[in-house]
Amino acid sequence: SSACRFDNSLGELTKKFKALMEAAPDGILDLNLASQKLDVAKRRIYDITNVLEGIGLIEKQAKNHIKYKPGAAATSRDLQDVSKIRQENEMLLKEEQALLAARATMHEA
Repeated sequence: SSACRFDNSLGELTKKFKALMEAAPDGILDLNLASQKLDVAKRRIYDITNVLEGIGLIEKQAKNHIKYKPGAAATSRDLQDVSKIRQENEMLLKEEQALLAARATMHEA
């Protein structure tokens, strides 16, 4: 029950944090200011920034400053597309090898 409350409040806090990042000049946000504006402990801000940095949405700029990188994180659809392209590429390479082998056989005959 408390875990659910924590997840919900962290989710809401993350939405508010994202709004601050989007409004920040040049996408650079002071984490001390964010902590004050959102009225939360700095460790809660770090909970959010650690995840966002891990998925590539932000990068550290200087002490207590992060830069928002909108659109930088790959979506699951992007990852599916990459996987599909890799599979198609592997299939095409196999077909090419089969055609080259058949061509070599034809030249030997």
